[in-house]
Amino acid sequence: MTAMTGDHAGAQPLPPLARHVGALLAECARAADRALLQRTAELLVQEHGDGHVCAQLADHQGLAGGGPPFPPAADWRRALLASGVCGDGTGDTPLVLDQQDRLYFLRQFRAEQRVAAAVRTRLRSEPLVDGAHLAEAFAAMPAPPAGGAIDWPTVALVAAARARFAVLTGGPGTGKTTTVARLLQLLLHLQPGIQLACCAPTGKAAARLQTAVAERLQQAGVPAEQRARWQATTLHRLLGYLPLQDAFRFDRQRPLPYDLVVVDEASMVDLSLLDALLAALRPDARLLLVGDRDQLASVAAGQVLGDLCRAAAPERGAGRQLAAAARACGQVIPVQEHAPPLACAVVALRENHRFGAQPGIAAFAAALAARDAAAAMTALRAGHRDLVLHRGSTEAALATTAAAFAKVLQAADADGALRELGKVRILCATRHGPLGVDSCNQKVEAMLAARGHRVRDPWYRGRPVLITANDHQNRLFNGDLGVCWPDADGNPQLCLPGDGELRRLSPLRAPAHETAWAMTVHKAQGSEFDEVLLVMPDHDGPLWQGSLLYTGVTRARQRATLLADEALLLPALGRWPQRSSGLADAVAAGQ
Repeated sequence: MTAMTGDHAGAQPLPPLARHVGALLAECARAADRALLQRTAELLVQEHGDGHVCAQLADHQGLAGGGPPFPPAADWRRALLASGVCGDGTGDTPLVLDQQDRLYFLRQFRAEQRVAAAVRTRLRSEPLVDGAHLAEAFAAMPAPPAGGAIDWPTVALVAAARARFAVLTGGPGTGKTTTVARLLQLLLHLQPGIQLACCAPTGKAAARLQTAVAERLQQAGVPAEQRARWQATTLHRLLGYLPLQDAFRFDRQRPLPYDLVVVDEASMVDLSLLDALLAALRPDARLLLVGDRDQLASVAAGQVLGDLCRAAAPERGAGRQLAAAARACGQVIPVQEHAPPLACAVVALRENHRFGAQPGIAAFAAALAARDAAAAMTALRAGHRDLVLHRGSTEAALATTAAAFAKVLQAADADGALRELGKVRILCATRHGPLGVDSCNQKVEAMLAARGHRVRDPWYRGRPVLITANDHQNRLFNGDLGVCWPDADGNPQLCLPGDGELRRLSPLRAPAHETAWAMTVHKAQGSEFDEVLLVMPDHDGPLWQGSLLYTGVTRARQRATLLADEALLLPALGRWPQRSSGLADAVAAGQ
């Protein structure tokens, strides 16, 4: 975390929850500096709201937090430990301060410790299958397409098949979904009766996973009865979320019945949700996390995929046990000296198969993955047809996109409208403001109206509708995208993709939703469009960061246009704020 974040947090009006928590803890404290304790608790609430699991005292010492500057970390530590409401985590004090001066709320500290302990236990367990049996199983499968000297997807299969915990990371187009399908095929060969579960944080991501993996299994010749034995679902639904209790049906006492659980789009999974999943897994079950470590982190606190990948450092090489198992399967991979056990569980895919005809997007994504802001800027300025830095007006960029959107309204039917809608999208960094989602949606509708299209009715034909809340009864989930289209009698209906045919329901039955000509980059994670217009704010701020620009541009399959102040781009491309967390250290402890 940077000093800018601390200044920003201190300068913003305090939310009521922060004031309430701060006042309550100060009231419970012993004769210590209660004013300091109150401001510290307020800071921690704000940090948690910004996605941090904890607050590092050294990052905030000397900064103003709604009062005098915070003291040096050593003095701050003594004051907190003398308060009676802060301890080392062995008791039940509401605040926990660890040996590295990371300050937590007790709930987040215990969740982090449980996740770390569960991962350590799985890393220490004996391999579920040895290299020889893996090599035998690979021999019975179709050979993968010839690639580079090292077939990293095969290495990922070895890691996921042999152990009870594995992580597969890689950028768009590196073959993550194909690797998951090959893993299912491999395990079905090794264990024909295996119980499989695939899930993702959102309904839309789960639906994409279901379709993509099913297609690959069918192409690989997996029998229909085996393909039908698994279904992709949301992570909350897999765990059996009980909203009235704010708890899950499956837990340590009632574990999930699966032998393998695959979690796609794992960058969107927060610490608390991973804690719940690990608690609900049988001790002998496999868990595979799949995602892009460079994408935006979860909305809630934590950055578990990024933490695990940083701790494993797969770019430095693998652990010796994974290297030995991979060698038995014909893959000779570099070995990381003094590797942590996690290095046997995390594999990064390196070769991009999607952007061969998009050299600009490919170069931009590769540069940001390597944290090379200058190279990313060079890719933006190179004049590639697939990656354009728009230097005209905002209205001109929106007008071009609105012209493409007109094809949605001109479609012959709802199926055609959905196909056209999947080709183009405006992505915004923020919801509000002159360049936010709300404003862009309004401007697009005004431009469509100026072209003669009827878009004033709330449920006009062709209106794109993004579901923003889960509705299990109607099988609608946050992130589902549909289109409004009239039935034969002219009555509006919400039409969404289904299994082979459109699903139709009355708009009156739709849960919370919004118009979606434009959507936030966060909402677009995991989605793909032929063309993307990425709209950045007109002033600097925390949203100007490499992960957001990377995520937005790589949503485009064919062409990405970036509407941004060029003077703000270079510093933003080099800005990768890290969320404060002790997960990496906790996983390494005792190994």
